[in-house]
Amino acid sequence: MTKRRKLGTEPVKELIDKIEEAFADVKYPGDDDLTDSIYGDEPAALINNFRGKTNSKQLNSTFLDQAPDGWGTALAFFSANALRFYLPAYLIADIRGELINTDPVYRLNSSSTRSGANNKFAKLDAAQVSAVVAYLWWKLEATGGRDPNIEQALENYWLERDADSQD
Repeated sequence: MTKRRKLGTEPVKELIDKIEEAFADVKYPGDDDLTDSIYGDEPAALINNFRGKTNSKQLNSTFLDQAPDGWGTALAFFSANALRFYLPAYLIADIRGELINTDPVYRLNSSSTRSGANNKFAKLDAAQVSAVVAYLWWKLEATGGRDPNIEQALENYWLERDADSQD
């Protein structure tokens, strides 16, 4: 990894506080903006499972890990606005070690490219990007400092976004 820097050493409570603070003002996207996908059964199940869930802090980790309907794929089917609203709940559940089926790192890596109209993370502001970067550094340290998925996510997208927000 070429842009290596000190691994995330933030204590868990500080990291969770940083994530909560960065996303505190994000509003529920509305029942009509939970997904932008129409193919397959998962988008319909996602709408059914998340409809009216206007407080992401009240969602328990088991629900997050299995939604929608046991597939555990909600992060892949959220609209950009819904992803921005629910992402903190997923990151915090992961930090607490409460996710088994759902991997936020995979989502943060697989859809993080600078180009392309499908970038679901384009709406994240500087504080939110910084919180995601802090989470990824923490996660890298938690995995022993070597995880290609986390390294790729940081190097190929998040560090550049974080640097751009610092300018």
